Amino acid sequence: MIYLHKILPFFLSPLGIIVIFLIASFFFKRRFFVFLSFLVLVISSNPIVGNYLMQKLEHPYKPIPINTLKEADAIVVLSGMLHQVGNENNSTYEFSDPDRFFGGLDLIKENKSDKIIFTAGQLPWTDNWMPEGLILKNKAISLGVSQTKILVTENVKNTYEESIAVTKLIPNNSSIILVTSAFHMHRSKYLFEKQGFDVIPYPVDFKTSNTKTSIMNFLPSLGSLDSVSLFIRENIGRIYYKFFFN
Repeated sequence: MIYLHKILPFFLSPLGIIVIFLIASFFFKRRFFVFLSFLVLVISSNPIVGNYLMQKLEHPYKPIPINTLKEADAIVVLSGMLHQVGNENNSTYEFSDPDRFFGGLDLIKENKSDKIIFTAGQLPWTDNWMPEGLILKNKAISLGVSQTKILVTENVKNTYEESIAVTKLIPNNSSIILVTSAFHMHRSKYLFEKQGFDVIPYPVDFKTSNTKTSIMNFLPSLGSLDSVSLFIRENIGRIYYKFFFN
């Protein structure tokens, strides 16, 4: 099932649609499909379009000052920020985006809870990697967080499994400060609340930009193409969980 969840969004993404149109143009010998491919590429790679869709995805979440948050029973930091580099002889783990990790550390250091939970994300095709939560635990200890304050879930493959795994570490009526990317918060909050948690959102890793419009906003951008793809993928996830876990 996890493979289906990862593969299906590709066919609904701009790149997937472009590939489908190009294949159709080859078999049906119609230039119209090439034109449609070009149109999808131009629209989906436009920074104005990408930024607008990310604003919709992150709404209504904004950066939150830590001092405005009340204390909770636990801080929960979701996986999805590491990748492995190197080879079998010499490999290491690097952050793709460290905001979730450092957001969690800021909260624990400001005494917003006496425990922090890292989820042990591990996908089937990364089963030769150390689970993410264990890597983050070691990193947190090296930065001065007491080992007694850190918990790590069992291995998990997606957000739903993360919400289930946390119930095995703390009572499911606990209050938690949930730390994840702003675009991912809507779905994550829904799933954790379904488990009975009192969720206090702490969104990080914002993708939107408030820079002034310039000529650069009208030039195609790979970042915008990625934003449009992320918008589609995340909304597929929201629809799926709303449908099956309502």
